[in-house]
Amino acid sequence: MDFQVLSAVGFGLILAVGGFAAWMVSRKSASFDPPEKPAWRDDSLDDWRREREAQAEVDRRQRAESPGTHLSTGQEEQQEAQRTTHTRLGG
Repeated sequence: MDFQVLSAVGFGLILAVGGFAAWMVSRKSASFDPPEKPAWRDDSLDDWRREREAQAEVDRRQRAESPGTHLSTGQEEQQEAQRTTHTRLGG
């Protein structure tokens, strides 16, 4: 009978101490902040973007020098809309 009481109280005490220790370890690991890594930045398309912007600037200057040869804003979309309204879908 003494062994049963000792084991019931002892195992309960061991479980309580173990639970408390686990809680303390998890609390310490949660407050641990790893050192910040430098942010990764994708710059593989930077050259392409610079070339595209330079070409767009050249196109803008050409349109500004000869205003009658290019479509005004919105006319390109209107032409596309007119072309697609007669498209037959389905079989």
